Amino acid sequence: MLINTSDPFDVLRDLERRKVKGPVDLLALDAIENDWVGIAFRIGNSKLITSMSDVKEILDLPEVTTVPGVKSWVVGVANVRGSLLPIMDMKGFLLGDNIKQRHKGNVVVIDYKGFNTGLVVEEIYGMRHFREADLTNDSPEVHENISPYVEYVYKQDDDRWPVFDFNKLTQDRRFASASL
Repeated sequence: MLINTSDPFDVLRDLERRKVKGPVDLLALDAIENDWVGIAFRIGNSKLITSMSDVKEILDLPEVTTVPGVKSWVVGVANVRGSLLPIMDMKGFLLGDNIKQRHKGNVVVIDYKGFNTGLVVEEIYGMRHFREADLTNDSPEVHENISPYVEYVYKQDDDRWPVFDFNKLTQDRRFASASL
């Protein structure tokens, strides 16, 4: 029996049902473990996805205090649940085009050198699940400044999802040089 792996509760219900009936089907568990889960988002005109394991949380853009003496793509800092969160504009950093209305957008929070850092993206599309068979060499066009951070691409229906690697981004010297 094939289960719906997009709903975690279906997975748990199925495992509980199998436990009551008899031994767990290990092949079905392997299929679940081989799922790759990502968060889909947009920067400029590029629809991208990143590994769910690289994202600590997603926020609406909070109220931000600007910081003097930093590059234009540094939005500022925000107080999020009592902790300061530096906020960076991904469109500004990657495409040189700051988001026109910074009161709109979402913040993807990542771990940057042991500190939470917020990255403003223009839109979040939610979670997507992929299997290894969904990997493709068919790559959609992404801006040349985004392509160095794309490792591979997943295909789902007619959509292509380039996988954006936030770890590569944080290793970029330009990203670490936020001050003027």
